[in-house]
Amino acid sequence: MSSEETSAPWSSADFGPYDEASDDKKKIGLKIWVPCRICERAFGRLRLTRRYCDTCKQGACEGEHLNFAAKTGKGRCTSCGDKILENI
Repeated sequence: MSSEETSAPWSSADFGPYDEASDDKKKIGLKIWVPCRICERAFGRLRLTRRYCDTCKQGACEGEHLNFAAKTGKGRCTSCGDKILENI
């Protein structure tokens, strides 16, 4: 295993607020951990992730606030999923 695989996630994490100029998708592509933005807003808790919503490009924890479409393999957070349902 590489040293990156064995190091703690917080050693290469971005704890700052969401920044549209450098969205979470870009940070995750650089192997930087980001907070689940839904956990952060709704519960005031920090949960690091390397998953992001393909719609809003914000970090979201898989299984709880992010679901993947089997057909496309793209993730959608619960916030964006709700917006889509409202428009139907």
